[in-house]
Amino acid sequence: EAWNYKNKEELVKAMHEKLVIYPGLKFNFSQVIQDNVEEAISGAKGEIAIKIFGENLKILQEKANQITSILNSIEGATDVAAEQQSGLAQLLISIDRSKIARYGINIEDVEDIIATAVGGKAATQILEGERRFDVTVRLIGSARDSVGTIEDITVRASNGAYIPLAELAEIKVSQGASRVSRENNLRCIAIKCNLIGRDLGSFVAEAKEKIAEQVELQPGYHINWSGQFENQQRAMHRLSFIVTISLILIFVLLFWAFQSVKSATLILLSVPFAIIGGLIALLLTGIHLSISAAVGFIALFGIAVQNGVILLTKINLYRREGMPLLEAILQGSVSRLRPVVITALMAMLGLLPAALSTSIGSETVKPFAVVIIGGLITATLLTLTMLPLLYRSFEEQHKI
Repeated sequence: EAWNYKNKEELVKAMHEKLVIYPGLKFNFSQVIQDNVEEAISGAKGEIAIKIFGENLKILQEKANQITSILNSIEGATDVAAEQQSGLAQLLISIDRSKIARYGINIEDVEDIIATAVGGKAATQILEGERRFDVTVRLIGSARDSVGTIEDITVRASNGAYIPLAELAEIKVSQGASRVSRENNLRCIAIKCNLIGRDLGSFVAEAKEKIAEQVELQPGYHINWSGQFENQQRAMHRLSFIVTISLILIFVLLFWAFQSVKSATLILLSVPFAIIGGLIALLLTGIHLSISAAVGFIALFGIAVQNGVILLTKINLYRREGMPLLEAILQGSVSRLRPVVITALMAMLGLLPAALSTSIGSETVKPFAVVIIGGLITATLLTLTMLPLLYRSFEEQHKI
């Protein structure tokens, strides 16, 4: 039976519904390349990785489990799981110094017997040409596979008697750490989380607020947010710088072209017209603001400014020919209607397949196309209506 779904989220939900009936299982729906990338970024196989740093492994595990419960209660969270660092059975042998002193046994002798019997120790070497091989001796498996057999291991006392290890040490099995993760020389434990139907920014903001309210960290312990969210924040910071530089360069080029601060400012005001449409398009399509959408806004700025330049150049031309202000605005708007609309339509029609795409890779291209199409609709309409009004207002204020 073939499963046909529109997108990955629907497929994940369907698989989760089929598998959730099995108790005790934890799921992580991902892809091989995605896992490799996410693990290389944050060390955890998830879109969001929350790392708790501290000294005590028991406290780290408790806080990780508490944060896991909080994340599961937040809308959009899925595949939430904390790294399990405890639960490995360990054999602890605590030598009683007073007892070995009573038998005249050195602690080094007891440790040597334990190391040889359980772990093995090199007794001699075999030479084969120029190569050397250690010959390791230790007890057979049946003589060291349980606490009882280890307790029967004997240690020779100073009087020649053989004393069982149970008489010299306390031997017990306890739960210890199966692994110890470190980052920047600090012990840490990671909680991974994926998202369905929600953007990273709002989810992390809500999660941070709830964790700050409900999780109390002792001095020396702190939380670090990593994964795709960290990359997104870094990319957004860079894009904010790029957008600022882009707007400054656009203003400089406009001033160089028109030799007028007023004209450059007027055309630059068409940028908000485009931003309005891009944001409305994202809202109507349910697409979250992402790096792809942000890049789409940058491309949109250029197209919106181009439309303003086309319109303003014609109006200024009529004004230099001596045409009255209102007539120049009207004639310039009517004559530039076709070029402005055709320019916008060509861009929108070219990006329409990408905006409607649902195939593999569309999650990267679709936000870019949707932003530009939505922005061009409002930018075109407002450029042909609001820009002439602003031009008239600027000119009348200049006369006053």
